[in-house]
Parts: sequence; C-alpha cells; structure tokens
Amino acid sequence: MLGQTGHIFMPDARIADEGTLRFGISKDDPYFTLWSSVTVLPRLELSARFTKIDGVPGSATDPEFGDFRDKSFDAKAVLLKESRYFPQLSIGAQDFTGTQISKANFVALSKRFGPMDFTAGYGTDRIDGAFGGMRYSPSWLKNFSFVLEHDATDYKKDFRADLSGADKRKGGSTYGVEFKYGWLGAMVSRQDNDSAVNLYVAIPLMQKEFVPKVHEPKPYTKMVTQPPMDIWRSDPRYTHQIVKELERQGFQNIKLRVDDGLVEASLTHPRISLMSRAIGRAARTVLLLTPLESKTIKITYTSNDLPLLTYTIDDVSLVRRYFTGEVAWDDARSHIMVESTGLSGMSKLNTLSDLPRYDEEEKTPSQNADTEGGDVLQYRRQSSSLSGSYIAPFNLRFYFVNPNGNASYDTFALFGHTQHLGNSLFLNGAARLTLFENIGDVTKPSPSILPHVRTDIATYRQEGDALKLDSLLMNKYFKPDKRVYGRVSFGYYEEMFAGTGGQIMYLSERQDWAIDLSVDWLRQRAPEKSFGFRDYNVVTTLGSFHYRFPKYGITTTARIGRFLAKDEGVRFEIKRRFRSGIETGIWFTHTNENDLTQPNRPGDRFRDKGLFISVPLGSMLTKDTQQRSSLALVEATRDVGQMVTSPGDLYRLVERPLMLDSQEHNPLTDFAK
Repeated sequence: MLGQTGHIFMPDARIADEGTLRFGISKDDPYFTLWSSVTVLPRLELSARFTKIDGVPGSATDPEFGDFRDKSFDAKAVLLKESRYFPQLSIGAQDFTGTQISKANFVALSKRFGPMDFTAGYGTDRIDGAFGGMRYSPSWLKNFSFVLEHDATDYKKDFRADLSGADKRKGGSTYGVEFKYGWLGAMVSRQDNDSAVNLYVAIPLMQKEFVPKVHEPKPYTKMVTQPPMDIWRSDPRYTHQIVKELERQGFQNIKLRVDDGLVEASLTHPRISLMSRAIGRAARTVLLLTPLESKTIKITYTSNDLPLLTYTIDDVSLVRRYFTGEVAWDDARSHIMVESTGLSGMSKLNTLSDLPRYDEEEKTPSQNADTEGGDVLQYRRQSSSLSGSYIAPFNLRFYFVNPNGNASYDTFALFGHTQHLGNSLFLNGAARLTLFENIGDVTKPSPSILPHVRTDIATYRQEGDALKLDSLLMNKYFKPDKRVYGRVSFGYYEEMFAGTGGQIMYLSERQDWAIDLSVDWLRQRAPEKSFGFRDYNVVTTLGSFHYRFPKYGITTTARIGRFLAKDEGVRFEIKRRFRSGIETGIWFTHTNENDLTQPNRPGDRFRDKGLFISVPLGSMLTKDTQQRSSLALVEATRDVGQMVTSPGDLYRLVERPLMLDSQEHNPLTDFAK
C-alpha cells in the first residue's frame, strides 16, 4: 500500500526485477497515497509517496489550508539473495528524510516453497516489532495471489492519530487478494472492519523497446556503379546525389569535402536517437555513392553545430563489402575508429549552400513537415539546415501544496522557432498560450521568507496575459579544444527570468566525467508584461561535477555555488538510464538559507528535493525519435535551492548523443542498423 515491494502493509525481502518502474494509488482510511517505486540497481529499490491524511489540518495557523500532506522517501536493499537453502535477506527504511512522521526501519527474510512465499521480519519506530506474512500464488488460478500478514504498525503513534482516527486501528491479522495482468496490478485487503485498495502500473524499463520499429525507414542499400574519381569530381551531380540521399533520410547541416582518396562529411540527425545508428546510415550512403578509389572516409556527428565525435573508416573497400554482406562485422569494426574532434578539423568542409549542384532549382533547402517526430501532440517543421518551428498544443504541469493547501494544474500551448544563423549561432524564441489552469485561483500570498524566485507562480497567471512571450534569446556555441565546449547566451531565458551568461565545460577523454561552470546575470521578469521587469536581480554561479558509471547507466552530479534566491550551497543529483532509454532520478539541495513555507510549522527547516522521470517517446512508437516527455514531483511553494532554466546546458547537449549506449559504453553499438 506504501509503494514498497511487500505484502499488504508490511514489507518483505523481495524487490521487483531490475528496472521495474511502478506508479500507484492507494486508499486506506485515513490515508490517501500517490506512490512510485523503481528498482534502480539489481539489489536496490527506491520509493516515493505523497500522502494526504484526512482530518488532520495542514497548517497550524490557517484553518482553510486543508488536510495535511506529506512527501516520503523509502529504500530497500538486498543483502543476501535467496538460494536453495537460505532465504533472501533485505534491510530497508521508510520516510528516512524530511519530516519523518512515518519513519520506520526493518530487516526481513523471505523464502519460497513452491507457490508459497513466506516472510518474517522485525521493525522499529512505526513498524513496532515482529511482523510476517505469506503470499500464495496458485497455478490453477492464473494472475491471482492470496496474501495474509501480521501488521506490526503502531497506528497510535501516527501523526495526529487522535484527529485522523488512526489511533482506533489495532493492526494485526490482515488478508488480501492480489491481481496482476501484464503491466497492471491491483489489491483489495481487509483488516478488522477496515478495507483498503491499491492500483498500480509496472513498466519494465530494461526492455529495449515496447513497440517494434515497423515504420523506421530502411537504410540506403542501392548499388550504383560510380565513375572514376577524376570524372566524379568534375561532375557536380555525383556530389549532389550524396547530399540529396542524406537529406532524404533526414540528415541536417550537411557539409562535405572530397579530396583524392579522402571523403569528409559532417552532419546531424534530429530524429534518430542513437548517434552510432545515424553515423552508420550516413556511412553506408557515402560508401555506396563515392568512387571505388576512395580510401578513407571521415564522418563527424554534430550537435548545435558543434562536432562531437568523428568516425574514420580507413579501409573503404572492406567496410563497403561488410555492408553488402561479404565481410563479417568482427573483421570490419577494426577499421572504424572513433575519436573526439575540434572545430579546426572541420574548417575545410563546405557548407550545404557551397556545394556544387547540377539542378539550380534545388538550391533552397527542402522543407519537411514532420508529424512523426515522436510527440503525438507536437507538430514540427524543419529544414535541411538546423532551423525549424514547432507547435506543442498541450502541456501539463502539476503544483503540489500551494499556499491555499491544494494541488493545482496548469495547461498551456507553446509556439516556438529556432533560426540557425551560422557558425554555431542560434536565435530561439517561444510564445506561451495559457489554456486551462487553476494555479491562478490561489489567493494567499506565498509565506516564503526568501526572495520569491519561484513561489509567485500564481501571480504570473493572475496578472499575465493568456498569450505571452515565454523565451527569446541568442545562443552562441563554441569548441576551442577537442574536449572543451562553451556557450554564451543573451535574452529572455524563461517565463520568470531574463539575462545574459555563459557556460564552459571540459569532457574527459573517456567521457565518464565532466566539469562545467555556469555564470548568469539575471533579472526577474514582471508577471503582467512580456517585456517588463521586477526590481530583483541576481548573479548565479554554479560549478558542476558530473560522473557516470557506464555499466549501470548511472550519472551523478554535484553543483555548488549561488542559486536564484542568493542562497549558497550544493545540489546533488543522481539518475539512472535504463535499456529502454527511460531515465529516473532524484535531487537534493542544501544551502545556507532556511525557507519557511506552509505546511511547515515554526522552527521547521526545509531543503529542496524531488524526483523526476524522462521518457523517450521512441520506445513506445513504431518509428525512432529523440523527443522525450518528462515529469517532476516537487512542491511549488519553495524558493530555496532554485536554478534558472538553462538556455542550452552543455552537459545535457553532449550527454545523450555521446553516452546513450550506457550499458555497453560502445560508440559502435547499432552502427549497422
């Protein structure tokens, strides 16, 4: 019922399979809980829940605030896996940070005997003493299990149990019926005269894709006899043929140079999620459409006009025969080298507009109306350069625990455009149209004692126009060295802040770690005017260290410096990328300021924390895409530890293209697909 793997109210020693992500909702009077759990490692399960306690006021001073609400974080670790003679042994903690009003620690043993799974354990704090249970999953009744447990919860010690009525519960013998079908699960249970229900969905994140890519375009395979190099170079139609075929496959920002036996190209692909797959398709095209005398091919993959990696094929003839099925992959891969590159290595490449064309009418880059980019609620129009427009007609944000005490929502549409001005210079803009929302119904001002850098969100809805400028800024990217990236930005960063700033990043040779520094001078935007400002400005300075564990797809980040409310401290982040591409993670900040906001009581201290999930839409579509959908669980009434929305975070820019094959850490994964 709490989100941890277990029986009914008590945990067991089990955890779900690695990469299992669950979202659930449970009702157990007086508790109503939204919960989520994920098995981030083979022996570690993390859970989070948002609980409303009926009958308990959320504010000691404001009777209209509503019922008490609380966030809790839980963890369970397997110390000893079950074997033939020994049970599985796990330890765990519930509500181990924050208010800790439902704190508990436990140890549990579980052992299976055929269809029966028995558990015995001992807990402290809210789980008071010995507990146990069993689950019977008969083979003759598929999808059903019968559960019996001894509930050791000391309900009398629950937060304000005298008001909620929890003090009348005795715990003890509890029984339930569980049903599972595919990703779906449900349980109903009974304890004395109290009933409870739990519903959830379980998503296997280690599954590479949930829907076969039946509509993914096939790579170029047509065999065309090419003339000798001297004839090929003298007739622009052959160069044009390569560019045209790459454009047909969706490649953008194409630059090309042919010099005797060397063919060099740089390009990017806005849809294909794996850089190795994009490069493999480009290499296949170039290999089959260049003269037989070509000895070496170099293809550089770029992002925002910056080179990321260069793939060098030093034996064109052998790799060409691999693509035609005459040579095995093990023989071909030793002739494909991957390395970082700098801008200087691309200086001799011609831009698309400089390339010779045999048909003057086709000089204008082709326009592609892309309705299959991955987001079914987004329409994009992109050119063969890096410019493009988009419409995202429906976006949703939830705000938990606003000053009025209830959860709020905000729906809006975005209209955006990116104009590539050349030489890694971009103009980005977006307009925001509010559709339906109730965050503007919040009438009470934020009680935050810090500068209101985030907590006045209701004011931005109340005083702002339905259609307003969301962002408008210039971004200039640069790469002074093979492993050094930079960005300078100026303009309206986001709905609440505008300014100017920059970022510099160093990426290690093996790409396992990176460091960066971001400095931004920011001024707070006025809610009632698209171009107006409040009388508040701040200089934020954040130094970040990122470290990855490729074997597990884990990235850890520590940011230290000055935040939006002029508080100084550190923010820790950890996330796991699973084989499906889905990412989930948590963050926690600790600064030198103590925010005081409802429902905190006088003397309570608060540190910003939360969790998020980012889902690649390509895992659920019949065609690959780089588009993602994200959800974060965080309270709206917080100003401590806040960061401005980055206009173009460099680590995020390079992390997914360079490190997408997390478990294998191999830049040639899917090269030939």
